[in-house]
Amino acid sequence: MKIELQHLPDKDLSPNKRFHHMPVYLAKRSAKYEMMWLVMEQGVPKEPMRKAKIDITFVASDKIRRDLDNLFSSMKAYIDGLVEVGLLWDDSADRVTYTIRYELGEKPNTIIKVTHVK
Repeated sequence: MKIELQHLPDKDLSPNKRFHHMPVYLAKRSAKYEMMWLVMEQGVPKEPMRKAKIDITFVASDKIRRDLDNLFSSMKAYIDGLVEVGLLWDDSADRVTYTIRYELGEKPNTIIKVTHVK
């Protein structure tokens, strides 16, 4: 399944932000529900994937320097949405592997490809 957010992860989810807990909570909730909605639009499989490979490509439209590990950390709530909606069984280290890329493009985007691993 290929999911496109059409933006980079919410800046409020960055581990570098020093926010009051409420904006962080709201950003996490919004990210999780956004991901769930995008999966439901494509159709949730009858059975969740017990093992999966997730490829994440961050596409920026500017030349601002960004830390790849920070972008990846900001994806936690989005990945939790994949579990909540039933696409993934679990997102623990023994069930999911990740590949992460960063590139420049015309429009900001985050592309998530989830592939079932047998």
